[in-house]
Amino acid sequence: MLHRREIDRLIEQDRRDVLTVCLDTDPTKPENQRAEPAYRIWLRQALGAVLDRLPREKRREFSQLAQRVEAHIRDGRSLGRGIALYAAADLWKEYVLPVPVANVVRVGRPDVWPLLWASQEYPRHVILTVHRDQARLLVAYLGDAEVVEEEVLDLDTHDWRFKSGRPPSFTKGLGTGASRGAQRDTFDARVDAHLRRFWAGVAQATAAVVEEEGVDRLVIGGPEEAANATRDLLPETVRGRVVAVVPIPPQEEWPRIRQRVLAVAREAEARREAEVVRSLLEGEPGTAVVGVAGTLAALNRRQVATVVADRDLGGEIWQCDECGYATGERAESCPVCEGAMSALSPTQALPLLAYHNRARIEVVDGEGRLRPYGGLGALLRYEVRPAS
Repeated sequence: MLHRREIDRLIEQDRRDVLTVCLDTDPTKPENQRAEPAYRIWLRQALGAVLDRLPREKRREFSQLAQRVEAHIRDGRSLGRGIALYAAADLWKEYVLPVPVANVVRVGRPDVWPLLWASQEYPRHVILTVHRDQARLLVAYLGDAEVVEEEVLDLDTHDWRFKSGRPPSFTKGLGTGASRGAQRDTFDARVDAHLRRFWAGVAQATAAVVEEEGVDRLVIGGPEEAANATRDLLPETVRGRVVAVVPIPPQEEWPRIRQRVLAVAREAEARREAEVVRSLLEGEPGTAVVGVAGTLAALNRRQVATVVADRDLGGEIWQCDECGYATGERAESCPVCEGAMSALSPTQALPLLAYHNRARIEVVDGEGRLRPYGGLGALLRYEVRPAS
């Protein structure tokens, strides 16, 4: 399972010797159903083009990596709908993704953009399905889910006994006992008490998993009574992480439950993403910047809390090899330290810039709202006012 800390490790090492290969291997697409799928043809051509542009001393090193990667992809096992692969002399990291990703081949810094996008599009959720007599607790990530805890309430009411008492004398003439209703009420109350204890235990176990996994999104599914009762019994800090309560009939089979719950989780994530874009474009003055130049300037000042970027971000960023200063304008030498500047894809440069700012990166589809601004913006940690 891909964890965010693995992505961070790829970023923070600041390696310049990595071959990145990302491919759309979606087997449902006609072009990928041929004897030689389209992604393999594209990869062969792209690797050749990248190697041709390398200096002679690096070409042999990366040529060996390219051959190894091409052979692995040709093998064709477990490619999923998308794949991100990072290779170097002492590195081989492969991530099979449940969604197609753009075809990319890069040399130098690892391009983790597809991993960032996939991990945010399919973020980790704790999923709880709870009924009157059973509960299932799962952790879902990248469109998949694994059971981490399961519990069934063993409620054998046949052994329960109630004292009949002596019915009031006026009931004898009716041929019935007034205590029958009271007995039924007592029986139901005992069942309800057991259910409440069961749901309280489920809530406690759910809270523990949410905290242990460090997950801030919880989806609860089940009949309305059980789902809402369990939600209300959660600790307040965990209750605030519930993104949806999904009605699920008691006899629903797991594949349909999984489909419904994950769809709701995706919808909740889309709403959150839309709110991030809205905050960027419509927030209070001084709390955000938009555009490549403004965002890079804020990153250079260590001012950024969250980088917000279009998934299809393109162009070039020029960055100093010595001090890390970055600009969207072509530059041969750094204006800060006069070090040499290198041209990078934004998808290679931005993760490390964000890491140095201790900032998040939100990779969004955004419905094109960021495109007029070069596909880039930032929510600021603090405002820098211009000198008067």
